[in-house]
Amino acid sequence: MDTQSKTGIEKRARAATPEITLQKEAEGLHASHTEAREGEVVLDGIGVSPGIAIGPAYLYARDTFEVEERLLSDDEVEEELERFEKAVARSERDLNKIILVTREKLGEDSADIFEAQLLMLRDEALYNAVEEYIRREKRNADYAVKVVMGKHRRQMEASGSEYLRERANDLLDIEERIIRHLLRGKILSAIARDSIVVAENLTAADVVLFSRRGILGCALDFGGPTSHVSIMARALGVPAVVSLHSVTRDVASGDQIVLDGIRGRVVIRPTEQTLAEYRISRERYRRLIQEEKQLVPLPAETLDGHCLHLHANLELNEELGQLHEYGAEGIGLVRTEILFLVRGSTEISEESQYEVYRKIVEAMNPGVTTFRVFDLGGDKLLPMAHREHNPFLGWRGIRVLLDRPELLRPQLRAILRAGAHGPLRILLPMVTNINELRTFRTHLIEVERDLLAKGVEILANPPVGVMVEVPSVALQADPFARESDFFSIGTNDLTQYVLAVDRGNDLVADLYEELHPAVLMLIRRTVDAARRHGIPVGLCGELASNPRAVPILVGLGIDELSASPVYLPGIKRVIRAMKKTEGEMLARMALEALTADEVREKLDHWLGEHACGFTYFFEGNPRPGEG
Repeated sequence: MDTQSKTGIEKRARAATPEITLQKEAEGLHASHTEAREGEVVLDGIGVSPGIAIGPAYLYARDTFEVEERLLSDDEVEEELERFEKAVARSERDLNKIILVTREKLGEDSADIFEAQLLMLRDEALYNAVEEYIRREKRNADYAVKVVMGKHRRQMEASGSEYLRERANDLLDIEERIIRHLLRGKILSAIARDSIVVAENLTAADVVLFSRRGILGCALDFGGPTSHVSIMARALGVPAVVSLHSVTRDVASGDQIVLDGIRGRVVIRPTEQTLAEYRISRERYRRLIQEEKQLVPLPAETLDGHCLHLHANLELNEELGQLHEYGAEGIGLVRTEILFLVRGSTEISEESQYEVYRKIVEAMNPGVTTFRVFDLGGDKLLPMAHREHNPFLGWRGIRVLLDRPELLRPQLRAILRAGAHGPLRILLPMVTNINELRTFRTHLIEVERDLLAKGVEILANPPVGVMVEVPSVALQADPFARESDFFSIGTNDLTQYVLAVDRGNDLVADLYEELHPAVLMLIRRTVDAARRHGIPVGLCGELASNPRAVPILVGLGIDELSASPVYLPGIKRVIRAMKKTEGEMLARMALEALTADEVREKLDHWLGEHACGFTYFFEGNPRPGEG
């Protein structure tokens, strides 16, 4: 049995016996902490913002305040309402300062998250509900805020998904901010310069303010690559590792730590040998980044003349400034549902959508922008409270929009109007049968006719593509290719559906293998169908941001790769170091392999010989001190 399989089995066994595990942890908690703090500890998580940082840990606990329920007399109610209003006003001043800092660091259009929080502060549904609770229940303002906003937040967390918890975290930030002002507490602890912040979780606002104080990086127990914290860390260039689970338990303030945002690793109290190796890694990475800057204006072209298109995934306006900085030729995926998630709203007007979409199209012009229509459900907020036992197999993506045309049609109007300002495409999520594509096109045609009849300037007949993220579409790729203008393969969902693995579930996360031969076979099948029908095929899942996978993706015939902007130069580096014929050879070997481990082994061997030591930075290399 190989080490990885054994580790996975042990991990599942531990998680499957929580009572025993928790008892042992409780009995040995003090002893384990004492032992751990005497030597090096290595933790693996998810690298969400690349870079290597070495420095002292700053253990940050967001201030928590004891909120006590207090019954008010009739005479105290108005005074308490006034106290609530003053706390909201102070919170507004806080957020306005944060917005100024964000714009200063990232540009004019970079503060959407915090502007959305400003709107949430004065959201009538929330604000009025707190006031009504104070009047009706005659309870103190801080208790009312905790009850009312806590209830709303729990509705957002109904699915229990990591993704949704991250979005609900914005509302938690507002709740805590107001309570801090009601109780006159401090907003932030003093963060020492040149330290690495260690926390259970942070908000995007925390990251902005910490970056102003010169922190070196962030290491978090929780979080994922699509959280606001991760997006903001990438935008600010702050190395970050999330989903470490026990880092706040294993580290003490002042401990020296190494944060590896490339491999997704944190080393606590590193040995001298580990420090020496990571100092070399840090210098190599610094030189690599300098070299990659020279690649930005060059084409993503193989040594034998085959060109690919490198596009960027875009979630929030903070990343707009990075599009040209990192050489994006277009935007391969705009996750439009972020509008719902950052604003905590279930109603986004056509006009507000149009303004956002127009700004994105103008920023990318003359490159094409690909707007994925709202991908709600699954692990993302639905436009109404709805609990499902298995949301990933439930009411999500195109299913929601076709059932709720009052959501779909305003979005289509906004997208078509934005198309008057530059080229764009429309991408459909979670498609499973051809009738969904046909019904969508009927809606699109009707919206186009209505806008043209009113004399509105639009982009008529935009290209419409299908996300290949459900096995049924890959298996029926030919009929879908006949009726689509392009394909975009979403490997995140495709992998979990093919392998029956929820990658957010710690019990089975080690079985989530994007390079599994079965996944690669469906990618090949999709590409072959696209070729037969003359449509382009891109790949926009996390696999696209992994330079290790690039040679196989080139060999499989992918036309476009779309990833977070910061990863594009690294992808281009690998493309320019290979021949397409070599990629085709690797793809053939990968399709004949039995396991993802075999595929990685072949790739690492090839990359070690061809990509100038690039594999030095890949996840899966020996840990420092192990060879």
